[in-house]
Amino acid sequence: MKNMLLAVLVLLATVQTGCETQQPKPVPEKVPVQLKWHHQAQFAGFYIAEKKGFYGAENIHVSLKSRTPGMSNKQVVDELVRGESLFAVLGGDSLLTERALGAPIVSIAVIFQRNPYAYATLKGSKIHRPQDFVGKKIMLPPDGKLQHAALMKKLGLSDNDIEYLPYDRDSDVLSTGKIDAQMVYRPGSGLALEDKGRQLSFIWVEDYGIRLYADTIVTTEKTIKEKPDLVEKFLRASLKGWRYAIENPEEAVAVTLAMDPALVRDQQMRMLKIQTPLIHTGEHQIGWMEQAVWQDMQKIFRISEDKLNINSAFSMEFLFRIYGRQE
Repeated sequence: MKNMLLAVLVLLATVQTGCETQQPKPVPEKVPVQLKWHHQAQFAGFYIAEKKGFYGAENIHVSLKSRTPGMSNKQVVDELVRGESLFAVLGGDSLLTERALGAPIVSIAVIFQRNPYAYATLKGSKIHRPQDFVGKKIMLPPDGKLQHAALMKKLGLSDNDIEYLPYDRDSDVLSTGKIDAQMVYRPGSGLALEDKGRQLSFIWVEDYGIRLYADTIVTTEKTIKEKPDLVEKFLRASLKGWRYAIENPEEAVAVTLAMDPALVRDQQMRMLKIQTPLIHTGEHQIGWMEQAVWQDMQKIFRISEDKLNINSAFSMEFLFRIYGRQE
């Protein structure tokens, strides 16, 4: 009888201990994220972070929103400020421009650390460097004009020696001979020209000292102040997703294709391969930022210091938490 009573007491104690230690798991916090463009390999690291459970491991539920046609940068920023999105992917130039206009937004990491803009020329054109633009016809996208002007100034070239044609994003004027060179977003419009069967050479803007941050993870001052732990969790999982995507491109493309049935595998694989050295430069950890680059961008985009304190436009706080300080 005593042995039976002892066994019952041990069982009750075990059950009670189990009840005390098994606390209900908190409900994952919802984290809406506005992407810079429609679903494609440009954002593969975020898709991987969701698919592989990296966000789930941080107890956050991330929804990745494709950018709707015609949605302006200001609308993206307004959604952030209203709290409809907690994070967004914006170009570094857009971040600085909107910040200078008073938007309380901050970059917490940069995905595209190398400048993705390049001049496309037809192979055999004998145009090998920007100095060869003299006496030629070129076409510039609206978002490339300022960095082109900065490059011309740096190289001592005059616009009077170059003929500029109106920008037409959708026509293939390069192959018609109407222009000699066209500035392109290499993983985007540059890839689109190649898809039309054009044999192209590229002159990279960054090779001549004009460095720009492109895809940037942005949030608001309010989110950083009120939810610093959430910011760190989201960023840590996202950066882990990008590392995995770069190391496992086949899987990254497969996850990307699941986001939109209209996507073509070969094109998405080529996009991922083109952008990988822009993201993982080997110089710094993925997502890293440098003050000097932000300062140069402020000069390139001609934003005065009285309109923008560049040090307030980006925060290294969370990268330091994740990676530690890099020397």
